[in-house]
Amino acid sequence: MTAPLDKLHDFYQPPPPAWTPQTIGWYVVFAIAGLLVVWMIVHNIRRWFTNRYRREALRELVVLTPDQFSSLLKRTALAAWPREKVASLSGDSWLSFLSKTGGNSLFQHAPGNRIEEVALRPGTLSGEDEEKLRKLTAEWIRRHRVQA
Repeated sequence: MTAPLDKLHDFYQPPPPAWTPQTIGWYVVFAIAGLLVVWMIVHNIRRWFTNRYRREALRELVVLTPDQFSSLLKRTALAAWPREKVASLSGDSWLSFLSKTGGNSLFQHAPGNRIEEVALRPGTLSGEDEEKLRKLTAEWIRRHRVQA
């Protein structure tokens, strides 16, 4: 004789749910998200290549003497703006350009406003002013914005 419990069967287990999206809306969302990721990658790569001149200028700034800061700024500006707009600037117009494009009137006050004087007569800066001028120069290189 068979035991009554032998006639019982195990619980029925339904198949696990599918991980693939079941509606077209999810495919649209994933496609948009994928395009957004691709756009962000391309945008960041282009920006990285576009700002190469900034990285090179900042690397060069570390080894320059204060009398070479103005020429470094001029070369950096020539990499970003057309030659006709930047090459002829000097004196107050050069300082005005640096302040306008760098923001916060960086080169309107001492020691920033002495950058060309230092270029023409090296050795006229104290160590503290030299460090401030180096920081101002680095800040301009990082922060200047090219108006289209």
